[in-house]
Amino acid sequence: MGLVYEKEGHIAKVGLNRPEGKNALDPGILMDLHRTWADVNQDEKMRVVILYSCMPDIFCAGMDLKTAVPVLTRAREPESDAEQWLIQVGQQVGEAMLKPNIVKKPVIAAVNGFCLTGGFEMVMGADLRIASENAIFQMREASLGIMPIGGGNIYLPRIMTPCRALEVLLTSGNFRARTLCDWGFINHVVPSQDDLMKKAVELADKIAGNGPLAVQGIIKCFRETRDMSYADAFKRVLAQKEKRKPNFPGKY
Repeated sequence: MGLVYEKEGHIAKVGLNRPEGKNALDPGILMDLHRTWADVNQDEKMRVVILYSCMPDIFCAGMDLKTAVPVLTRAREPESDAEQWLIQVGQQVGEAMLKPNIVKKPVIAAVNGFCLTGGFEMVMGADLRIASENAIFQMREASLGIMPIGGGNIYLPRIMTPCRALEVLLTSGNFRARTLCDWGFINHVVPSQDDLMKKAVELADKIAGNGPLAVQGIIKCFRETRDMSYADAFKRVLAQKEKRKPNFPGKY
Protein backbone atom coordinates (compact mmCIF):
# COMPACT_ATOMS: atom_id res chain seq x y z
CA MET A 1 0.00 0.00 0.00
CA GLY A 2 1.32 3.44 -0.93
CA LEU A 3 -0.94 5.10 1.60
CA VAL A 4 -1.74 4.36 5.24
CA TYR A 5 -5.16 5.65 6.33
CA GLU A 6 -6.17 5.38 9.98
CA LYS A 7 -8.84 6.95 12.15
CA GLU A 8 -8.22 7.62 15.83
CA GLY A 9 -11.07 9.33 17.63
CA HIS A 10 -11.81 12.49 15.66
CA ILE A 11 -8.45 12.51 13.89
CA ALA A 12 -7.74 11.01 10.45
CA LYS A 13 -4.09 10.09 9.88
CA VAL A 14 -2.94 9.84 6.27
CA GLY A 15 0.60 8.49 5.79
CA LEU A 16 2.61 8.40 2.57
CA ASN A 17 4.17 4.94 2.49
CA ARG A 18 5.99 4.12 -0.74
CA PRO A 19 9.59 3.35 0.30
CA GLU A 20 10.70 2.04 -3.09
CA GLY A 21 9.79 5.35 -4.71
CA LYS A 22 10.72 7.69 -1.84
CA ASN A 23 7.03 8.55 -1.51
CA ALA A 24 6.95 9.96 -5.04
CA LEU A 25 3.37 10.63 -6.09
CA ASP A 26 2.53 7.90 -8.59
CA PRO A 27 -0.98 7.27 -9.99
CA GLY A 28 -1.75 4.82 -7.17
CA ILE A 29 -1.00 7.26 -4.35
CA LEU A 30 -2.82 10.10 -6.13
CA MET A 31 -5.94 8.00 -6.63
CA ASP A 32 -5.83 6.79 -3.02
CA LEU A 33 -5.36 10.34 -1.72
CA HIS A 34 -8.36 11.60 -3.66
CA ARG A 35 -10.53 8.78 -2.36
CA THR A 36 -9.24 9.35 1.16
CA TRP A 37 -10.16 13.05 1.10
CA ALA A 38 -13.66 12.10 -0.06
CA ASP A 39 -13.97 9.64 2.82
CA VAL A 40 -12.79 12.25 5.34
CA ASN A 41 -15.40 14.68 4.02
CA GLN A 42 -18.30 12.25 4.38
CA ASP A 43 -17.27 10.90 7.80
CA GLU A 44 -18.85 13.30 10.29
CA LYS A 45 -16.78 11.86 13.11
CA MET A 46 -13.54 13.05 11.50
CA ARG A 47 -12.70 16.64 12.47
CA VAL A 48 -8.98 17.03 11.64
CA VAL A 49 -6.51 15.38 9.25
CA ILE A 50 -2.80 14.79 9.77
CA LEU A 51 -0.81 14.20 6.56
CA TYR A 52 2.60 12.66 7.25
CA SER A 53 5.31 10.33 5.94
CA CYS A 54 5.85 6.79 7.17
CA MET A 55 9.55 7.09 6.25
CA PRO A 56 12.15 8.67 8.56
CA ASP A 57 14.27 10.52 6.00
CA ILE A 58 11.84 11.80 3.40
CA PHE A 59 8.37 13.27 3.26
CA CYS A 60 7.86 13.18 -0.51
CA ALA A 61 10.19 13.19 -3.53
CA GLY A 62 7.58 14.93 -5.69
CA MET A 63 5.67 13.60 -8.66
CA ASP A 64 6.68 10.21 -10.03
CA LEU A 65 7.49 11.49 -13.50
CA LYS A 66 8.63 8.12 -14.81
CA THR A 67 5.17 6.70 -14.19
CA ALA A 68 2.87 9.67 -14.64
CA VAL A 69 4.31 11.49 -17.66
CA PRO A 70 4.28 8.56 -20.16
CA VAL A 71 0.64 7.91 -19.29
CA LEU A 72 -0.46 11.55 -19.37
CA THR A 73 1.30 12.16 -22.70
CA ARG A 74 -0.08 8.87 -24.07
CA ALA A 75 3.45 7.61 -24.76
CA ARG A 76 2.04 4.33 -23.52
CA GLU A 77 -1.38 3.03 -22.64
CA PRO A 78 -2.46 2.81 -18.98
CA GLU A 79 -1.59 -0.51 -17.38
CA SER A 80 -3.55 -0.32 -14.12
CA ASP A 81 -6.79 1.05 -12.70
CA ALA A 82 -4.83 3.91 -11.14
CA GLU A 83 -3.21 4.86 -14.44
CA GLN A 84 -6.60 4.73 -16.13
CA TRP A 85 -7.96 6.98 -13.39
CA LEU A 86 -5.08 9.41 -13.96
CA ILE A 87 -5.96 10.08 -17.59
CA GLN A 88 -9.69 10.38 -16.94
CA VAL A 89 -10.01 12.63 -13.91
CA GLY A 90 -8.59 15.98 -14.98
CA GLN A 91 -8.54 18.41 -12.06
CA GLN A 92 -8.88 15.62 -9.51
CA VAL A 93 -5.12 15.12 -9.67
CA GLY A 94 -4.70 18.63 -8.28
CA GLU A 95 -7.38 17.94 -5.69
CA ALA A 96 -5.52 14.83 -4.58
CA MET A 97 -2.53 17.11 -3.91
CA LEU A 98 -4.70 19.59 -1.97
CA LYS A 99 -4.70 22.22 -4.74
CA PRO A 100 -7.37 23.31 -4.43
CA ASN A 101 -7.91 21.89 -0.97
CA ILE A 102 -11.22 20.04 -1.18
CA VAL A 103 -11.02 18.65 2.36
CA LYS A 104 -13.71 20.25 4.51
CA LYS A 105 -11.75 19.60 7.71
CA PRO A 106 -8.44 21.28 8.67
CA VAL A 107 -5.39 19.50 7.24
CA ILE A 108 -2.15 19.50 9.26
CA ALA A 109 0.98 18.58 7.29
CA ALA A 110 3.65 16.98 9.49
CA VAL A 111 6.89 17.08 7.50
CA ASN A 112 10.19 15.29 8.08
CA GLY A 113 13.19 14.76 5.81
CA PHE A 114 13.20 15.92 2.21
CA CYS A 115 10.05 17.59 0.90
CA LEU A 116 10.56 18.19 -2.80
CA THR A 117 8.65 19.84 -5.66
CA GLY A 118 5.22 18.17 -5.87
CA GLY A 119 5.49 17.11 -2.23
CA PHE A 120 6.32 20.69 -1.26
CA GLU A 121 3.37 21.90 -3.33
CA MET A 122 1.05 19.45 -1.58
CA VAL A 123 2.19 20.83 1.78
CA MET A 124 1.35 24.32 0.49
CA GLY A 125 -2.26 23.15 0.21
CA ALA A 126 -2.45 22.14 3.88
CA ASP A 127 -3.95 24.53 6.42
CA LEU A 128 -1.30 24.15 9.14
CA ARG A 129 2.30 22.91 8.86
CA ILE A 130 4.66 21.34 11.37
CA ALA A 131 8.18 20.18 10.55
CA SER A 132 11.05 18.45 12.29
CA GLU A 133 14.55 19.95 12.39
CA ASN A 134 15.70 17.58 9.66
CA ALA A 135 13.09 18.75 7.15
CA ILE A 136 14.48 20.18 3.91
CA PHE A 137 12.21 21.91 1.39
CA GLN A 138 13.08 22.46 -2.26
CA MET A 139 11.34 23.61 -5.42
CA ARG A 140 13.85 22.38 -8.01
CA GLU A 141 11.97 23.02 -11.27
CA ALA A 142 14.03 26.08 -12.27
CA SER A 143 17.23 24.03 -12.06
CA LEU A 144 15.66 21.56 -14.52
CA GLY A 145 14.68 24.31 -16.93
CA ILE A 146 10.94 24.01 -16.29
CA MET A 147 8.29 25.94 -14.38
CA PRO A 148 6.32 24.57 -11.42
CA ILE A 149 3.05 23.14 -12.73
CA GLY A 150 1.46 22.06 -9.45
CA GLY A 151 0.52 25.49 -8.14
CA GLY A 152 3.78 26.52 -6.44
CA ASN A 153 3.94 29.80 -8.38
CA ILE A 154 0.48 30.69 -7.16
CA TYR A 155 0.36 29.30 -3.63
CA LEU A 156 3.78 30.10 -2.21
CA PRO A 157 3.75 33.90 -2.78
CA ARG A 158 0.38 34.05 -1.04
CA ILE A 159 1.60 32.15 2.01
CA MET A 160 5.01 33.83 2.40
CA THR A 161 5.89 37.32 1.30
CA PRO A 162 6.35 37.41 -2.49
CA CYS A 163 10.08 38.15 -2.28
CA ARG A 164 10.73 35.17 0.02
CA ALA A 165 8.61 32.88 -2.17
CA LEU A 166 10.46 33.99 -5.28
CA GLU A 167 13.77 33.23 -3.58
CA VAL A 168 12.57 29.66 -3.00
CA LEU A 169 11.23 29.30 -6.54
CA LEU A 170 14.06 30.98 -8.45
CA THR A 171 17.09 29.54 -6.66
CA SER A 172 15.98 25.88 -6.47
CA GLY A 173 17.86 25.85 -3.18
CA ASN A 174 17.46 23.73 -0.06
CA PHE A 175 15.56 25.52 2.70
CA ARG A 176 15.51 24.28 6.27
CA ALA A 177 12.41 24.14 8.40
CA ARG A 178 13.64 26.88 10.76
CA THR A 179 14.11 29.26 7.85
CA LEU A 180 10.65 28.62 6.45
CA CYS A 181 9.19 28.99 9.94
CA ASP A 182 10.82 32.42 10.19
CA TRP A 183 9.39 33.22 6.76
CA GLY A 184 5.84 32.38 7.83
CA PHE A 185 5.34 29.07 6.01
CA ILE A 186 5.58 26.69 8.99
CA ASN A 187 3.69 26.92 12.29
CA HIS A 188 6.02 24.88 14.51
CA VAL A 189 9.44 23.24 14.26
CA VAL A 190 10.20 20.31 16.58
CA PRO A 191 13.52 18.54 17.34
CA SER A 192 12.83 15.08 15.94
CA GLN A 193 10.42 12.88 14.01
CA ASP A 194 9.11 11.42 17.29
CA ASP A 195 8.24 14.92 18.45
CA LEU A 196 6.64 15.64 15.08
CA MET A 197 3.65 13.31 15.41
CA LYS A 198 3.29 14.18 19.10
CA LYS A 199 3.00 17.88 18.23
CA ALA A 200 0.68 17.19 15.30
CA VAL A 201 -1.67 15.15 17.49
CA GLU A 202 -1.53 17.78 20.22
CA LEU A 203 -2.58 20.46 17.74
CA ALA A 204 -5.21 18.21 16.15
CA ASP A 205 -6.70 17.40 19.57
CA LYS A 206 -7.08 21.10 20.35
CA ILE A 207 -8.87 21.69 17.05
CA ALA A 208 -11.04 18.57 17.38
CA GLY A 209 -12.15 19.75 20.83
CA ASN A 210 -13.79 22.83 19.33
CA GLY A 211 -17.16 23.06 17.62
CA PRO A 212 -16.83 21.09 14.35
CA LEU A 213 -19.21 23.33 12.39
CA ALA A 214 -17.38 26.43 13.62
CA VAL A 215 -14.02 24.94 12.62
CA GLN A 216 -15.28 23.96 9.17
CA GLY A 217 -16.86 27.39 8.76
CA ILE A 218 -13.58 29.12 9.62
CA ILE A 219 -11.71 26.98 7.10
CA LYS A 220 -14.30 27.58 4.38
CA CYS A 221 -14.40 31.33 5.00
CA PHE A 222 -10.62 31.61 4.98
CA ARG A 223 -10.21 29.69 1.74
CA GLU A 224 -12.99 31.56 -0.07
CA THR A 225 -11.99 35.08 0.98
CA ARG A 226 -8.19 35.07 1.24
CA ASP A 227 -7.72 36.49 -2.26
CA MET A 228 -10.61 38.99 -2.09
CA SER A 229 -10.54 42.65 -1.15
CA TYR A 230 -11.64 43.42 2.40
CA ALA A 231 -14.94 44.81 1.11
CA ASP A 232 -15.77 41.75 -0.99
CA ALA A 233 -14.62 39.43 1.79
CA PHE A 234 -17.02 41.01 4.29
CA LYS A 235 -19.84 40.79 1.75
CA ARG A 236 -19.11 37.08 1.38
CA VAL A 237 -19.10 36.57 5.15
CA LEU A 238 -22.42 38.42 5.51
CA ALA A 239 -23.88 36.33 2.69
CA GLN A 240 -22.77 33.14 4.45
CA LYS A 241 -24.38 34.35 7.68
CA GLU A 242 -27.63 35.09 5.87
CA LYS A 243 -27.37 31.87 3.79
CA ARG A 244 -27.60 33.61 0.44
CA LYS A 245 -25.33 34.37 -2.50
CA PRO A 246 -23.25 37.56 -2.12
CA ASN A 247 -24.36 40.56 -4.17
CA PHE A 248 -21.52 42.26 -6.04
CA PRO A 249 -23.25 45.12 -7.97
CA GLY A 250 -20.16 45.88 -10.07
CA LYS A 251 -20.56 49.68 -9.80
CA TYR A 252 -19.89 52.48 -7.34
